[in-house]
Amino acid sequence: MADKKISQLTELTSADPAIDVLPLVDSDLNQTKKIKLADLPLSDAEKGSLVLFTSDEGYINAVRNRDITSIVDSDYQNSNVNSIHIGSNVTSIGDYAFAGCVNLTSINIPNSVTLIGTEAFDSSGLTSITIPDSVTSIGGSAFSGCSDLISVTLPNNDRFNIIQSQLFFSCSQLTSITIPDSVESIENFAFSLCGDLTSVTIGNSVETIGSNAFYSCGLTSVTIPNSVTSIGSYAFGYTSLASATLPNNVNFTSIGFGAFSRCNVLTSITIPDSVSSIGSYAFGYCTSLASATLPNNVDFTSIEASLFINTSLASITIPSSVTSIGSQAFYNCTSLTSITIPSSVTSIGSGAFSQCSILATINCLAITAPTLVGTPFSGVTASTIHVPVGATGYGTTYGGLTVEYDL
Repeated sequence: MADKKISQLTELTSADPAIDVLPLVDSDLNQTKKIKLADLPLSDAEKGSLVLFTSDEGYINAVRNRDITSIVDSDYQNSNVNSIHIGSNVTSIGDYAFAGCVNLTSINIPNSVTLIGTEAFDSSGLTSITIPDSVTSIGGSAFSGCSDLISVTLPNNDRFNIIQSQLFFSCSQLTSITIPDSVESIENFAFSLCGDLTSVTIGNSVETIGSNAFYSCGLTSVTIPNSVTSIGSYAFGYTSLASATLPNNVNFTSIGFGAFSRCNVLTSITIPDSVSSIGSYAFGYCTSLASATLPNNVDFTSIEASLFINTSLASITIPSSVTSIGSQAFYNCTSLTSITIPSSVTSIGSGAFSQCSILATINCLAITAPTLVGTPFSGVTASTIHVPVGATGYGTTYGGLTVEYDL
């Protein structure tokens, strides 16, 4: 084709179909602003098979040929493209493909795409994304660090089963998310540091919620579906939760370390009887937590260290299955007025009830005095501890308290 001005183009032919990238114009800014997709002398079907990358104001920089089926790893990482048209022949977007494309604010992913790679759009400028139902796999951190991302629609198909780790990590303006019923696992840090995320709907097939999955989000309430069997460490830690409904099913057995730690507006929690393991600090520093119900389960034997440290518990019933109370388990619970330690308890950790400043009544039902570590009762109002008549091992003073054999 003879040399022509851009404005005189009536047809577009690649000199060599094997060439992957066909520059339409010189990279000079004035020339790249001469032609738009709508002006290309191609049919709609032909346009649908191309991948086009545009500069400011929607003018075309380059076209990838119609035979391409994937955008490969790091293809346009850290480039200055600001919009993309992906043709209907493309089935995959590779790892890091558009990572760091800070000017990229929108993208239309066609229904032909089934895979989006690891960090594919990491730290890009996307403000919204609709992922088509054709997509069955999205790699870890694919949208991590997209600080302008406000709206996300996830695919709805039976094969999309995992929200990978750090998928939306630090998407600080993301406001809501609906997790499809096909998803079975939300991996570690998936929505961590999404500070504006106030609403989440968790699908009814999710079985595991990974560590830090919603750490430091803006969530104000959450209903965790009955399909869930475990909640990872710090999964909802440092959030704004005022209420949390836990699963009610026999397979829900585990709440991880710090899972709800520092949820400062959470006022009450009921832990189902199916739970046998609650990690240290799980509700620690929930400063508004005034009511908690522990599981009645023979396998729930340990109140771990700092479980309710620095909360506002006014009362707590320790189940008869518990054999050990960990260090600082109820430390600085300044609203706690009385406690009854069940007969099953054989050990009490250092500082377990220390600095419970209005704790005035302490009853211990154990016939044999539990082993003490350090000083579990320092800083309480009570000066005596009440134990069963005929109990052994307490002596006249126990943990700094005068023993009264009157139960």
